[in-house]
Amino acid sequence: MKCRSCKSEELRDFLSLNNQPPANAFLKREDFNNERIYPLELTFCSKCLLIQLTDQSFVERDNLFLNYAYASSISGGLRNHFNEFAHKLKESFPNAESVVDIGSNDGILLKPLLEIGFSAIGIEPATNLASIANKNGLDTICSYFDRKTVNKMINKTGNVDIITASNVFAHLENYHEFIENVKLLLNEKGIFIFEVQYFADMLKELTFDNIYHEHVMYYTVHSLVNLFQMHKMNIVDIEKIPTHGGSIRVYVSKDSRPNQNVLSLLQEERSDQIGNFQIMEEFSQKLEINIQEINNLVNKICNENKTIFGYGAPAKSSTIINSIGLNNKHIELIIEDSPLKQGLFTPGSHIPITSPDILLKRKPDYLMIFAWNYADEIIKKVEEKYSKINYIIPMPELKIIKNKD
Repeated sequence: MKCRSCKSEELRDFLSLNNQPPANAFLKREDFNNERIYPLELTFCSKCLLIQLTDQSFVERDNLFLNYAYASSISGGLRNHFNEFAHKLKESFPNAESVVDIGSNDGILLKPLLEIGFSAIGIEPATNLASIANKNGLDTICSYFDRKTVNKMINKTGNVDIITASNVFAHLENYHEFIENVKLLLNEKGIFIFEVQYFADMLKELTFDNIYHEHVMYYTVHSLVNLFQMHKMNIVDIEKIPTHGGSIRVYVSKDSRPNQNVLSLLQEERSDQIGNFQIMEEFSQKLEINIQEINNLVNKICNENKTIFGYGAPAKSSTIINSIGLNNKHIELIIEDSPLKQGLFTPGSHIPITSPDILLKRKPDYLMIFAWNYADEIIKKVEEKYSKINYIIPMPELKIIKNKD
């Protein structure tokens, strides 16, 4: 195997989770026997410091994204996040007029961009999500961000001022082609802004549930700087943001220089020895302890004949459930707000997914919040509409919240 970024063969494997199906491959009952599983392993490039899936763990992108069960607008927290982001773009780049959002999902960012006066177009390969966006009047091209699509856009509208990509940059198959397409579509003074989960935070918080087949690359600032320098582009600013349990918003241009935020994060990573392979090995060892801790708790509760429901079926829930080895004997069902997932079963574990209204009929002994980064929002919603329950929050640190009534 060669590094997907620098093509080096100096790769060292350090993490192997159980063989698993793709995290968003939700099933109907009749599909159980046709389910495919793949290794889920990470390797570290000693040359450019990029963490990435092994070749054996790679799943073809068409098998993951052409029909996608994750609609961003379901989450109130994400709607607020992207509304704030749109207004920040307006304040930071007052002369910018045109925005292209890559991987625009159901138009969660396009909507506020249009409302505040930008000309905004989305690019989204999932036919179901692009259809939702277009039906809502949000101009979305159903395609991958490939050279053919870029050329069509340039011929139609010219080069653009801003390109955004939120929770997309880790998912790509051909990163170098993608960056060259960004350069081609962006005007000379334009800015490329993407949000991606931050591996340095994952190392500290042990949030292994962000590891799944959709995420091919796991970035630090060092590996990002190395990647963009190959394309004569510069990271000019970085902000830490709370989405997905710890992410960064990265600003890239063709000519400007890095600001102090970038330099400070590079220094912080050096202090944390982000390029030391021993840190990766220690991360793997700590994860084994964490996984066993969650497994012990769930088995203890089940042995006491108490019921556990889950709440939230994001992709990260699949990694938690399948890495620990849970199934519908441990978690009776999972509550999910998205109608796209209700009535289906979780990948690998085959736990039924239902709407929150199940809580009007049944109250479990424990509610395990798999969408733990929205735990406060979920608990508030459950207790306002349904009843108080005991909660298990598996990440970033295993926690039980008990209610007395």
